[in-house]
Amino acid sequence: MSWDAFLQEVAEAHKLFDGDEKEAFCVRFAERNLSELDVHVATDLKISEVTLQRRLGRVYGIFALICPSLNTDRRGKFKILRNWLKRQYDSYQKIGRLPSLSTTSDLEKGKNVRDRTTQNKEDLYVQRPPIELLCYEALFQPGALIRIKAPRQMGKTELMAKILNYAEQHGFQKVYLNLRQPEESVVQDLDQFLRWFCTNVSRQLHQSCQVNEYWDKGMSSNDNCSAYLQECILEQIDCPLVLGLDTVDRLFSHLAMAQDFFGMLRAWHEDAKILDNWKKLLLIVSHSTEVYIPLDINHSPFNVGLTIQLSEFTPMQVAELAENHGHSLTKAEVTLLINMVGGHPGLIEQALIELKKSSDANLEQLLNDAPTEAGLYGNHLRKMWQKLQENPVLVSAFKTVVETSHPVGLESKLAYQLESLGLVTRKGNNITPRCELYRQYFSSCLADT
Repeated sequence: MSWDAFLQEVAEAHKLFDGDEKEAFCVRFAERNLSELDVHVATDLKISEVTLQRRLGRVYGIFALICPSLNTDRRGKFKILRNWLKRQYDSYQKIGRLPSLSTTSDLEKGKNVRDRTTQNKEDLYVQRPPIELLCYEALFQPGALIRIKAPRQMGKTELMAKILNYAEQHGFQKVYLNLRQPEESVVQDLDQFLRWFCTNVSRQLHQSCQVNEYWDKGMSSNDNCSAYLQECILEQIDCPLVLGLDTVDRLFSHLAMAQDFFGMLRAWHEDAKILDNWKKLLLIVSHSTEVYIPLDINHSPFNVGLTIQLSEFTPMQVAELAENHGHSLTKAEVTLLINMVGGHPGLIEQALIELKKSSDANLEQLLNDAPTEAGLYGNHLRKMWQKLQENPVLVSAFKTVVETSHPVGLESKLAYQLESLGLVTRKGNNITPRCELYRQYFSSCLADT
């Protein structure tokens, strides 16, 4: 019996899977695909990589009781199950019959594991082809730099996590730093910030931190940071390091420090063209705010590398996200949702979570109440209103936008700032409210201003 026929026998003999799961199991573990990546197998199956991984997750849950090594939160379950199946196949070749794979009742228990497990964020991820593949390919370019740009709650952090996890699966080391984390006093001082930066890189790599011993008062802060990264980090590893820097726009309001720090990132990227150690460093940066601070084009990391701008979800992607949350929305319901909040991933997910809280929840009623402070978006809308009020000039500009039925032309900096807050969509300097939710809510708020 061939390997592929053996897989079919295992699946059918014990009635382990539903149709989709059986197909995922037999195709993913087929001999021709044993050395392929999930993304390529998913393409063959005409499904997204996330859908394939979700189905395989259920497969691993079924086998977990009879292959205890699968009871782990660590990655590598494909290899674990593949190697286990190979041992069973070798046994079959010797004894001429399928080995006993435990009792049917045990397998049914395994099959029910999926009902007791909670979904993690990666299970809910919706692919945005070809963005993920472009990012994965960029990782294999020495000294690569990937920039992810989009307003808040559009999926920047989720995409960065996806790229970092992919890199880790391929033998890279990863570090994730969210620049919202350090205190304001730290981001106001370049030297303190770079010490924080180096310390956290060392800690995440489980290396001893030598910042205090290594920092030379006779050198500039940037020189100290670059030397530390090169000599204490990059020289100590024999594989690429992917460094994810989330919400770097936190630094934009501190002009002098931002110019020094971003100039250093660009220098690292340029050094990778010449110096072997720097070729190991791959950078991913994300930001919401348009880069309106003055940066020399030769010292900016925002005009080199791969730029990814996240757009809103399509109706098909909205339906997939709903499916990931356990909802099967009709086309009419998808349209209803998009008419209120556009294809905004964060707002759509919030509605899906609200629907899950109660079996009596009704999407149409939820959306009728949505533009009010008592609705499901009440906290979000209040925070957006408070943020907008911090800049009276933006309040005046946005009032013009929501009270006008056609796109409005604004001075470029105002247009960029409103877009970065996530309040508008922009084509050139012409902008419109991002969604009907914002038009209705802010029309009421701004009526008396």
